[in-house]
Amino acid sequence: MKAIISMRAGMAVFASAGWFAGALLFATAAQAQRTAQATSAAISKANAEGRNHALYDATKEVSLQGTVASFTENSKQFPAGAHVVVQTSAGPVDAHLGDARLLKLNNMTISEGASVRIIGEPVTTPQGTFFLARLIQQGAQLVAVRNSQGFPLSFAVARAAAKQNGASSQEISQGGAR
Repeated sequence: MKAIISMRAGMAVFASAGWFAGALLFATAAQAQRTAQATSAAISKANAEGRNHALYDATKEVSLQGTVASFTENSKQFPAGAHVVVQTSAGPVDAHLGDARLLKLNNMTISEGASVRIIGEPVTTPQGTFFLARLIQQGAQLVAVRNSQGFPLSFAVARAAAKQNGASSQEISQGGAR
């Protein structure tokens, strides 16, 4: 008799665990569906407007000119990556440059007081408004940090292209020829 009661208790625990796992799986799937629906809606809206990226619109790009007030190679603030604060005639603008290694690979050194021109777009997200740089120019040197759809360019792809163009592995690891 004790064995039957013990077996029923074990089956009840097993059944309860099964119900719990099923409920958890269903809740996760429902949340994923809501997220996918929101993403799909944003993509549909962007496509209806003729854009390939929901946030960045190259037709709304602006050009900033000014002096570098500060440069942070690996900022912890959103969006993560390199940030440059440019003092313009209208005031300071914090521009996101993406991966700082891409700048190094192209031999661009950004220092306080340097004169720069940045082409990009201010973009509003749930985290705030950010100036996303697509091109940065210092003197005669111009470096692309995003593509025309607003996606940051990949350091790995740029490094592979540099290797293909004959740069040595030492030059690449140090950020280009010195």
